[in-house]
Amino acid sequence: MNNREEYREKLTELRRYFHRYPELALKEEKTSAFIREYLEKRGYHLTKVPPTGWIAQLPAKDKKKCTIVLRAEMDGLPMEEKTGLPYASVHKGCMHACGHDAILATALTMAEILAQEQDDFPANVRFLFEPAEEIGEGAGRMIEAGALENPKADAFLMFHYATDMPLGMAVHDGQASAMIGGIRIEVHGKSSHWSEASKGIDSIYAASLAVSRIHELNQTYHGSAPCLVGVGTIHGGEYANIIADHVVMNGNIRAVKEEDFQELYRRLTDILKQTGQETGTDITVEFTKEPVLAFANDPELTEIGTRAGGEVFGDRFVLEGEDEVFLSGDNAYRYFQRTKGLFTVFLAAVPGKEHPLHHPGFVLDEEILPYSLETLYKILYSIGKEYEKKKEGRT
Repeated sequence: MNNREEYREKLTELRRYFHRYPELALKEEKTSAFIREYLEKRGYHLTKVPPTGWIAQLPAKDKKKCTIVLRAEMDGLPMEEKTGLPYASVHKGCMHACGHDAILATALTMAEILAQEQDDFPANVRFLFEPAEEIGEGAGRMIEAGALENPKADAFLMFHYATDMPLGMAVHDGQASAMIGGIRIEVHGKSSHWSEASKGIDSIYAASLAVSRIHELNQTYHGSAPCLVGVGTIHGGEYANIIADHVVMNGNIRAVKEEDFQELYRRLTDILKQTGQETGTDITVEFTKEPVLAFANDPELTEIGTRAGGEVFGDRFVLEGEDEVFLSGDNAYRYFQRTKGLFTVFLAAVPGKEHPLHHPGFVLDEEILPYSLETLYKILYSIGKEYEKKKEGRT
């Protein structure tokens, strides 16, 4: 890769295509078909990961090289886009509001470059096009299909785009994500007509009291690192003149440290028990699925990422400490459990439009695309060269 600028047009075209045609988790049929055609034309061998995912790798000419796995997510989010972009989503109720469109564009362009440079590139790179990341199911499916095997992965690399800061790059030194558990809270009361209110038990009142106390918990509990309990949805009642006998709330517990996660869960159960006793309701809480665990960047890979980021971004590269970990998580922890990994974040805020991830107005500065491509290329190349050095040192 000689000049990042020669890929700008391709990156932008691909990114806008995926942005215009987002698809929800496990329904990424057209995205999957596009990826397959694109890679097969460039000589990649593809393994299907049902229903829509792909493991892609060039036939290895030199099996002595290390194997690096690069992951790209595919799915959009169930929300209506409100960006006003000329290439906004044409699929009602679906949007790429997490940068997966840019990730796909970057990964496919990287795959094309490596197909051209395979003989001289110091590593074999396996690409994972992962479905269903947004619902936490993709990584498990990929691993079960052999994403890290045959040959065994020597390193794992993932990257995201964020829009809270202008053009730049960040890597965490150590822990890079939080622990997250989705929760479902159910409040059971007793139905009655409001004209006979004394015969009913109001589950909506109990739910509102519970939400208020959860808010107080977030204000008063000070953990060893950032953490919180959040309620994202609340549904209950059927008629305006009937006391609601059932309310369902969905939310999550997020914590950088596992001990805070467990303590928040303990306090939450106490709050709900107390609220149930006071209101005469029966309140239960359960995790909707297995919690997403935190993961940490490998020190050696962090050093490589820091070096590459500094070369490309200069003083716009930031090495962040554990006290700067965001309360976000990723099912990618499953990869980190099995091999050493590196998570990098490319910063791409549009001034005046610094909307967070999963926001209907989410936009990113496409200026970041060639820079991120160059940085990832340098990281992959450096990992391969370091592997060569270690191998030579053993022989």
